[in-house]
Amino acid sequence: MTGEILTVIEDTTVEDALRILVNNRITGLPVVDKAGKMVGVVSEYDLLVQLSKKEKPDAEVFKQKIEFSKQVHAVKTGVALKEIVPMFVQSKFRRLPVIDEGGKLVGIITRRDMMRIYYYRARLG
Repeated sequence: MTGEILTVIEDTTVEDALRILVNNRITGLPVVDKAGKMVGVVSEYDLLVQLSKKEKPDAEVFKQKIEFSKQVHAVKTGVALKEIVPMFVQSKFRRLPVIDEGGKLVGIITRRDMMRIYYYRARLG
């Protein structure tokens, strides 16, 4: 799990979200409220849909607030690996936010993290 993760808030502009995605070579970001509670996820897809609503995106579209997915698929801290793996396999998620009991974002686990775990377990086993 990665504990230091990039996030955006609900009021983030399209331009700022795009800048974070492009500059960090990532495909999505958790959206949190001011208290750090997970409220959604914004992905490249979400932003592409928002940008494509205009035939020719202009400067104004980049100043709009992001439109993001409010359906959050996350795992709670302490969930066993055997419960997380099927979520990646069955849903094709690239990342799963990790939240505490109060819904506050505490980390993120990615497919790459899963590959590292399997690799090192095989090497050490």
